[in-house]
Amino acid sequence: MKKWISLMLVFSLLMGLVSVASAEEQLTVETQELRVGVTTRIGGHFFTERWGANTSDIDIRELIHGLNTVSWEQDGHHVLNQTVVQKLAASVDENGDQVYTISINPGLSYNDGTPINANDYAFSVLLQSSPQFDALGSTPIGMDYIVGYEDYQQGKPFAGVRVMDDETFQLTINQAYLPNYYEITMLNVVPYPIHVLAPDCAVKDDGEGAYIDGPFTEELLQQTIIGDGEGYLYKPYVTAGAYQYVSYDPDTSIAEFAKNEHFAGNFKGVKPTIDKITMQYIPAEQALDAVLNGELDVVNKISDGSIIERGTQLALDGKISKLDYMRTGLSFIAFACEMNPTQSVNVRKALAHCVDVNAVNYEFTGGYGVPVYGYYGVGQWMVARSQDDLAQYAYTLDPNLAIELLVADGWTLNEVGEPYDDENGGIRHKLMDGQLVKLSLKWAQSEGTAMSDVLSKNMIDYAQSAGIELLIEKLPFDELLKHYYRQVDREYNMFSLATNFNLAYDPYPTFHTGDAYQGEANKTGLQDEELMNLALDMISTKVNDDEAYVQKWLAFQARWNEMQPMIPLYSNIYFDFFRNDLQNYHSNAYVSWATAVVDAYIGEPAVVEDVEAGEAVEEAVEESLDY
Repeated sequence: MKKWISLMLVFSLLMGLVSVASAEEQLTVETQELRVGVTTRIGGHFFTERWGANTSDIDIRELIHGLNTVSWEQDGHHVLNQTVVQKLAASVDENGDQVYTISINPGLSYNDGTPINANDYAFSVLLQSSPQFDALGSTPIGMDYIVGYEDYQQGKPFAGVRVMDDETFQLTINQAYLPNYYEITMLNVVPYPIHVLAPDCAVKDDGEGAYIDGPFTEELLQQTIIGDGEGYLYKPYVTAGAYQYVSYDPDTSIAEFAKNEHFAGNFKGVKPTIDKITMQYIPAEQALDAVLNGELDVVNKISDGSIIERGTQLALDGKISKLDYMRTGLSFIAFACEMNPTQSVNVRKALAHCVDVNAVNYEFTGGYGVPVYGYYGVGQWMVARSQDDLAQYAYTLDPNLAIELLVADGWTLNEVGEPYDDENGGIRHKLMDGQLVKLSLKWAQSEGTAMSDVLSKNMIDYAQSAGIELLIEKLPFDELLKHYYRQVDREYNMFSLATNFNLAYDPYPTFHTGDAYQGEANKTGLQDEELMNLALDMISTKVNDDEAYVQKWLAFQARWNEMQPMIPLYSNIYFDFFRNDLQNYHSNAYVSWATAVVDAYIGEPAVVEDVEAGEAVEEAVEESLDY
């Protein structure tokens, strides 16, 4: 808190001493539209992460939903959003549970002008924790760390959610979920409009907890949220973020957004100056030409090495600008651990020894990526402290070791049930429940991606030499995700994909063994109690105890490698390339383009006119850091 106050004092001093052009004066071009190109197709789910973690959809949700109670700084630290939170008080109740009383600032509103008060934040929690919401087919994971969650699921008021008045609500965190390394994120609530999602309903609190009064049914939510593709999930017209939804065309994968004139500002109080944003999918190989030709203004998260090399040279020549940052995620092959033959850990490990990870990394990233040996990305702060420990899990290309693992697992027969002949090769078989099963795996890959071709080139022959048949099927990206998330009965053993982790790194739901978690939370189908408990132990670390967290994180990585639910391939440096007059654009490992664009503007750089004032500010900054 002392650091926050010091920085606020510096900010005040800066505003008083330095003469800087206003945002409006900085705009020197007529257009105030920013066209953003992304290399992941938009999935079309724009309301909560409960319908998947498509990275383009995540960016859109970040763009249009806002006024969260908790935000994060450029370095990834979580802070209270002081644009929203007027006051936070903490106490312990008679049961030993942690009670947080949150007072919000007056004057907040949705983009349609509807006022936002404490009821909107309570409604957000009540909605997402309700059985009516779970019934829509979303991942049924509620906020079970809040006291009274199970009773609320049974129709009682939510005891741990209270509305004290129009500006004040409470969240009571069950002591069983504490300590938690990311405790502040338990208080992160984004408001959602009850007048759109549950018309004719209201949040009530009669003293025993909050509840939704009125015709709040599954049928109502089916109409307002799904609505045959016209509901809030797909077309959220009323939101509280910096920008508002205008349109999305799934055929062209183009989405349009307009500045929200009612937006109160991000956690620094900054409001956007760019009026319109168009976001569209573009194949990575076309991205640079699109910026050069003026068709796009920004292309985001480029990872292909050859494209990076060309873009870097264009930036050196002054034709475009670039920004690079470490990735907080990784590229991987995920297994369907609930299906045979990939249900066997030996089969999964054998496949891991049939990939030339170094060649994949070099051919695709061109040296802008590194192999990873677990469930992490190189941009995460834990990695810098753990390089030597992680190195012991390095994956080696070794088809002979793969054969040993397969033999130990019983894959010792040929297609007619006779002993497998290593000299003649072929596909291995195994007797399972009296049936001769072929070691043939279906591998789902996204169509039109260079990465899939590079990976196939550096795996298929090695797998075949070990006696494994890999059958590749190219799918549209959204169809691939449906199988990966188990939204349909999946028929594939392997999936080529990538992910970026949330700032609060919490793999507990991802590897939870409970039935309710299978699908969009636990995507691999791995049900290993030890791994799940290690993930729980990791997040159950006291706030700011970094050393303990890292040691538990390493224990989780060790078990993850034993179970091999995925083959980690690489993590890399991302590059954004953009027009030269886009100023103050600072996306990084912790801040997506959708967050960074609020601070950005198109025009000439702002100039500090008063040199003496600048020196005074520099001196004040030095003093403020002495704490």
